[in-house]
Order: sequence, then C-alpha cells, then structure tokens
Amino acid sequence: MTLKTKYRTLLFMAIASVPIVLLSISVAIALVYDKVFKLKNEGIPFHESFAYPIMLVAFVLSLGLLALLFSTTIHSLLSKITMLNKTIRELASNERIPNTLTVSSEDEIGQLMQSVNLLIERTTYRELELAQQQELQKELLQKLRHDIHTPLTAIRLQLFFLEDQLQGQPKLVESLNAQIHYITNLTNAFQLQAFDTSENSFVVQEEIQLVQLLETMMKKWRYLYRMQNIALHFHHDDPHAIWISNELWLQRLFDNVFQNTLKHAQATQLEVSINNGQVFMCDDGVGFKPDADYAGLGLKIIQDIAKTLNIDVSLQSNDTGTSFGFAQKSLQ
Repeated sequence: MTLKTKYRTLLFMAIASVPIVLLSISVAIALVYDKVFKLKNEGIPFHESFAYPIMLVAFVLSLGLLALLFSTTIHSLLSKITMLNKTIRELASNERIPNTLTVSSEDEIGQLMQSVNLLIERTTYRELELAQQQELQKELLQKLRHDIHTPLTAIRLQLFFLEDQLQGQPKLVESLNAQIHYITNLTNAFQLQAFDTSENSFVVQEEIQLVQLLETMMKKWRYLYRMQNIALHFHHDDPHAIWISNELWLQRLFDNVFQNTLKHAQATQLEVSINNGQVFMCDDGVGFKPDADYAGLGLKIIQDIAKTLNIDVSLQSNDTGTSFGFAQKSLQ
C-alpha cells in the first residue's frame, strides 16, 4: 500500500469513526438509563438526568482515545523520517558510516529507506576501497623509497672516493652532492612509517582476526553484489579465529575471489565461511576449468599472494559453481 493510499484511508476512517463512536455511546447510555435508572429517578428525562453529563464525559474520552490511536500512525511516520534524517546526517559527516536501516514496509518511506541503504553500502565500499588503495600506495612508496636510498648511498660513497681525483673541480663535486641531497630529501618527504621488513623480502606478520576482516570485506563488496543481484552470506564456527599473516595482503587475496565471482561467475550467491580455521568461498555460478587460460579470473594473482603469505589454496569448479579453500600452513 502506498503512503498516499494509507493516509487517505486513515483520514476516511478518522472522519467516519467520530460520528459512529459518538452515536454508539449516546444510544448505549440512553438505553441503559431508560431500562435501569429512569423509574428510580421518577421519570426524569435523559437530558436532565445524571446520565447526560456522563455521556458528555464519555464523548470527550472517546474522542481523546481516537486521537491517540490515529496519532500513533503519524508518530510512526515521523519516527521513520527522524531516523532517515539522522542516518543521512551521519553519512554526510566524517565520523562514521551508519549501519543499514531495517525496512519494515513497502510504501514510499520503505523505498526511501532502501535507497538510503544502497547509498550506505556504496559509501562503505568506496571508503574501504580507498583505505586499501592508500595502504597499497604507502607500501609501494616505502619500497620505492628504500630502492632509491640504496643506490644513493652507493653513489655518495663513490663520490667520496673520487673527491681526490676531482680536486680541480670543486663546483662539480658540490653540485653532485647537492643533487644527491636533493633526491634524499624528496624520498624523505614521503613521511611514511617504515614496514618492519628485511630487505623488503618478507611480509609483516601479525595477528589477524579473520571474522572481523571478512565482515569488513563483506561490507565493502555488498554494494556491488547488490547491484548485480548476487546474495552474500557469511558463516563461522569461531568468532575468535586468528591467522598470523598480513592484513593488507589478505585483503588483496580475498578481493580477487570477490572480483572473480562478480565479473565472471554469473552467480546468484556467494557463501563465505570459516570452518576449523580455514576460509571457504563458494559460489553457485557457471564454473570454469581451473587449467584453462582465463586472463580475467586472477588465478595467478591468487596463487602468487597465497604463496607469499604461506597459504594453501584449493580450487574446485564445475557447472554448479566454484569453491575456493584457504588454509594457513603451520608456522615453523
């Protein structure tokens, strides 16, 4: 029922109920008075008896009760509008992204709440995607900074040993030192926190809360999946499941599965689960041949990242869907 039809019906009921209720009260009190109290009051007419002010009080109380009943519907509408206003303001602020709203009706307000939910999911996706890109950029710049510093140090040492041979060209030595100093300052201007890596050949290992990580990623991808009418489901048997790994690289690993399902699987749902410390991601799409040369599936990326993170990957695919399994190898 649309909002217009709902409140048109409510208005009609309000107009019709007032005379019906008043007439019912007056007839009921008059009948009771005639049958019970009229003889005792020596035939006093109803409008002159004690029953008449009682009827007036009943009229007032019934009108108040009707007003209260109809106002609850108006109050429900105002509450939804207030909640929408608060949610949109939270979404527009920089403090936090609000949770999605519970839609309990299919009228215009319900449709508006669904649109706000879509906006919340899209904003969540954009924010998480931006945060991940920023982390990737930081990592790239940090590695670039290290790669630049290494040859600069070698050049500075070589220039130090060549100063004796270039004593007749002090301006050249000064210029070279100035250029080295300038490039060093440029790399220092990145102001990035260093990764605790050794020669950039190891990934930072830390405790990762799997449930929290996957719930965040589900929020990130929910908007795009909703746009493609793909349902997302998440189950786990341990809310405190932990992997010793790198959060950023794990996100990149699972992102590739989310992306593959979205773009290539033609699925209607993706189920993500954590069982016995292992992560499973299963869709009901058309499947593919694991040994086929699908450039867009990102299987090579998944395998490379899994190898870097010391994770075993299992893959099963047929015409009823594709299933990825990820298990962390025991740390030596």
